Amino acid sequence: MADWPDTLPGLNIKQALTQLGGKKALLLRLLGMFTDNHSQDVNRLLASADQQDIKAVYEINHALKGVTANLAADELCQLCADLDAKLKKEDTDIGAQLKAMPIAMDTLLSSIQTASQLPPD
Repeated sequence: MADWPDTLPGLNIKQALTQLGGKKALLLRLLGMFTDNHSQDVNRLLASADQQDIKAVYEINHALKGVTANLAADELCQLCADLDAKLKKEDTDIGAQLKAMPIAMDTLLSSIQTASQLPPD
């Protein structure tokens, strides 16, 4: 791992590699899958919130929380966890989390782009 940074903004690479048994190629594949499958999740979440579809907000957020935890995408994962906790308490004052999520997602996607240039072995 000496040629890889321990962290990139919004992405704890050292933790992710620990969770994946040090398999760099696997991490790169999973990061690519995240970009392909989840890069629009925050936009979908915000659209659901605008429509006051709290059930959809919960479902999208819950899935995003899980995948970001698996990737050690700490910043976005924490926002998802905070939002999840509020929604479970039926607290709909979620504006702060919703406002921060696009920034956290953009940061994460930028870091994934940077990580995709790292050597896979």
